[in-house]
Amino acid sequence: MCWGTSVCKPKHYPESHRGGTMFCAAHADRDALAASVLKRCGACYRQDPALVEVALHIHARLRSLRGLVTGPKREGQHVCPECGNHCRLDEGEVGFCGSYMVRDGKVVERYQDEAVVSWYFDPLPTNCVADWVCPVTTKNSLSLGRYRLKNLAVFYGSCNSDCLFCQNDSYKDMMAAGRPRMSPEELAAVSDSATACVCFFGGDPACNARHSLEVARRLNEDRLVRVCYETNGNISSKWLNRIADVVESTGGTVKFDLKAYSPEVYTALTGVRNDVVLRNFRRLAQRGRERDGEFLVASILLVPGYVDLHEIRLLCEFIASCDTTIPTALLGFAPHHHMRDLPRTSRSHAKRAREVAMEVGLANVRIGNVGLLSDTEYNIE
Repeated sequence: MCWGTSVCKPKHYPESHRGGTMFCAAHADRDALAASVLKRCGACYRQDPALVEVALHIHARLRSLRGLVTGPKREGQHVCPECGNHCRLDEGEVGFCGSYMVRDGKVVERYQDEAVVSWYFDPLPTNCVADWVCPVTTKNSLSLGRYRLKNLAVFYGSCNSDCLFCQNDSYKDMMAAGRPRMSPEELAAVSDSATACVCFFGGDPACNARHSLEVARRLNEDRLVRVCYETNGNISSKWLNRIADVVESTGGTVKFDLKAYSPEVYTALTGVRNDVVLRNFRRLAQRGRERDGEFLVASILLVPGYVDLHEIRLLCEFIASCDTTIPTALLGFAPHHHMRDLPRTSRSHAKRAREVAMEVGLANVRIGNVGLLSDTEYNIE
């Protein structure tokens, strides 16, 4: 039965708790895990797309509590071209990412030539998603005389996704406050001769493309600094090739976080769609075939109850359809943000995920964040 909208009211299932862990009552017969914030497991979302609308309301409510724009806007007159969400904004409205707004009939940077951003130095080798294929750590000396080489880690305080499991949710406080802020010139000036590479992450650099590219340009004015992006991939076509150009020319890597393949699971977890994400990954994969070295690395966070073996198979089949040689990192999940009631990824989950990845033809698969893996057993099917 429909209730006056295009989305039918989903069935109600009672919550099921046992020993502090929440299970999906709709799949009680197989002890499927579910985070209390969503109440349903990944299989539920794949089977009942109407539940996605409920999940979007959950995202909106949680974001409103932190003073953030509740979702990508779809009704305004002006289309923001700066990321894959393409928010439609009216005069004075701020986009979902918090970085852009409409002023005097034009989509402009909210903070005019500055971004909400922080930074720190990480001695090499870092705990990087792509560390096992990174040329900085696998082919080069990690010292410059008596000085240890380091990575400039650039953390953007804005994001065009809303992951309920976000491991870096402090960006939301930065986004709500609109600070700290830096210009590209100020940020590039913190680099020194021991800075071997820069990694843009956050939050996400996808909605800070112009700022990050200008930082990268300034860093490479006098010497080579490898440029890497760690991103959800929800990048506007306006910026995708320009980002790829600077990564390729400096010998860096795009570390691409593929959170889920099923549109319903992806949206339930992140609050946004993944069609642009998948299209961008395929485009970068085609480009990466032309370069010596690892241009593109895929990562998959093994979220219990959501990124199950079915979802992993779909993701890995997609990656393999792009290029079977793309390095793929399967990452252990740590309970965080709105999914603190889920367990850490189990060793058996990670092991079977790798087996599935190899079965579908991926040639370079690694289990990352091994220290986070647990001996907890749960249904991974």
